[in-house]
Amino acid sequence: MPTDRDDHAGLGGGSFLLLDLRNGHKVAHSEAALFNRVTAERREVRVLEARYGIIRAQALTPRESLAFIEKVLGET
Repeated sequence: MPTDRDDHAGLGGGSFLLLDLRNGHKVAHSEAALFNRVTAERREVRVLEARYGIIRAQALTPRESLAFIEKVLGET
């Protein structure tokens, strides 16, 4: 994620995993400070899929990520 961003879609929601199962079902695992949750509810999975898409759109490109890492390594 660009370091000059004050906020982005990944802030405040906790971490999550999206799983596409072999049987075609989708499952989400979300994690916050005091709880973990697994859900297969379509609406909830779609919300997390949408959030993931926004995070990807806001994130650095692979080339930008490499440049950022190289810059950080050069500063240490």
